[in-house]
Amino acid sequence: MDRSGCGLSFCHNDSGCLCPLNIAIAKVNFAVHCNDMPVLVETQPASYTPFLTEKAVSGTGSLTIDVVLNTKEFPSTETLTEIFEDCGSWAMFMDGDDHYLVVNPSLPGGPECIVRFNPRFEKAVVYCGDMDIVEVAGEKMVRNPITYPVDQLLLMYMLAYREGALIHSSGVEFHGRGYMLSGRSGAGKSTISRKFALAGHEVLSDDRIIVRKIDGELRMFGTPWSGEAGIARNKDLPLHGIFFLHHGEENLIKEIPPTEAIERLMPVTSIPWYDKSMLTKVLTFCEEIVSACPAYDLFFRPDINVQETFKEFIPA
Repeated sequence: MDRSGCGLSFCHNDSGCLCPLNIAIAKVNFAVHCNDMPVLVETQPASYTPFLTEKAVSGTGSLTIDVVLNTKEFPSTETLTEIFEDCGSWAMFMDGDDHYLVVNPSLPGGPECIVRFNPRFEKAVVYCGDMDIVEVAGEKMVRNPITYPVDQLLLMYMLAYREGALIHSSGVEFHGRGYMLSGRSGAGKSTISRKFALAGHEVLSDDRIIVRKIDGELRMFGTPWSGEAGIARNKDLPLHGIFFLHHGEENLIKEIPPTEAIERLMPVTSIPWYDKSMLTKVLTFCEEIVSACPAYDLFFRPDINVQETFKEFIPA
């Protein structure tokens, strides 16, 4: 991929054959390709750069979603059953076992795109609207649609069937082990991530972490959906603990039992509450996480070096 010059790139080899663009998040490959024209990658947020790969990630735990871009058809949703709409930004429909994710359904000219997939899928079809077709240097190209929120929603569904979940959390490294610092917006994930990074600890993400069970081990992965600190690394670590963030008058760590941990974990986990077939799977995996990993409440003052308290608490 050529990512220089005007900031635009596209998958197109020297022989004229169209090549798939690969986006790898938590060892899940989005193999994006179109049979009609090259796939154009506009300047993405910098957080996506580590996740754009020339080849699919392979090895233990790797998965692939074959993403086919269709520029010639655009299905109607009139006969489909709507199961959820998120304030006009996206909506989910069903037709039998097939799900239809409609992005920006309220646009005057029609939706931005429609993604058809089955939750057990290894393939997704993206129907691209007219606004996704652009011309660069006299050649028609199709924009890459696998970005927020499409990639996040597809992963939420795919991982639910494969022992995984997307969690509102930062992820930090201590002594080669991974710890999630979880909380809703405003809990302090970016603030505390900056402190750990400045203290020399690797931070995988300051806003969203994916947890997967691979070969019987829970691992946490960085994602491209960063927060205010802009931290997003395409790396993973074994998960050894969960800390739920709270602003407090002093730095304090308190262990909590699994029954309390699950109550705190569910509100910060991406769960399709509107889809009963998926709900049970995600909740079951959340229970597995808190059963396998110790959980704590972490109270901290933003103006004090909380990483020192954390360092004293976590054994070497």
